[in-house]
Amino acid sequence: MDFRKLESFVSIVKHGSFTKAAEELYLTQPTITGHIQSLENRLGTVLLNRNGKTVSLTEAGQILYTHALNILSTREHALLSLAEYEGRLEGNLAIASSTVPQRSLLPNLLAAFRQKFPQITFTIKQFDSGGVVDAIISGTMDFGFVGNDPSMSDLEVTVLCQAKLMVIAPCRGKYQDIEGNSISWDQIKNEPFILREEGSGSRTLFLQGLASRGIDAGELTVVATVENPDTIKQCVMAGLGIAVVSERSVEDEIRLGLLQGFYLSELDLEQNFYFINHRRRVLNPIATAFKEFTYEYFQAP
Repeated sequence: MDFRKLESFVSIVKHGSFTKAAEELYLTQPTITGHIQSLENRLGTVLLNRNGKTVSLTEAGQILYTHALNILSTREHALLSLAEYEGRLEGNLAIASSTVPQRSLLPNLLAAFRQKFPQITFTIKQFDSGGVVDAIISGTMDFGFVGNDPSMSDLEVTVLCQAKLMVIAPCRGKYQDIEGNSISWDQIKNEPFILREEGSGSRTLFLQGLASRGIDAGELTVVATVENPDTIKQCVMAGLGIAVVSERSVEDEIRLGLLQGFYLSELDLEQNFYFINHRRRVLNPIATAFKEFTYEYFQAP
């Protein structure tokens, strides 16, 4: 089976578009269409549902897509093994990450990895934890970093590190008189809260922590639901409300005196960060090297 036709098929599925697949592969759209028609004629089945501009997989297409990913990955594995044998390891890694690990874990990890393998480049996309899992399952991204436990039969999941959640408040008013770095629920329960969006790891952990103490999350006064952590921090600084976020995301602001941070004394809000990849997908040498490097990097003292 022609590799070029499989590449066209996989690219269409990843982008959901013949046009975008043609752009990625530097081919004309009629060529891409011809590749799919040739595959369908050879296999005697329809691979893609075409409804206007929308493209989706048929059941037969889903079967081929899973195998096509592994076929193309195996080809890359062979080519890259030869490159590694000749002393070269180069290429691109596609990494999906939720917000906090993207900001607090990836920069130093990727910089350290590239010091060892300077010819590697990265494509990084941000999703909520559920979106990261979808990207890994679908094969559009190589690896994922999330703050929610994503355990599924198709995923290989590794805990990399932990961080606590903390309440952040403005550096004025009643909070500036609080001594120490802990606070009770009674001190904040009637405050206006700014929450992360549904699907974020920190929001999920916070609400689960409340439920474990018999506290009804429906009683919270929620003044805003915000996706961007930087916007949350700015809103807290402006006095819109308080928020519960990962300690890793506010280290600089607390150190510089822009925000105050407190741990909730009654709640054990420790968040795990996870590294995930597809359990049954063949890893090329670049991906294998990155996976091994990531394990070693986070195991180091």
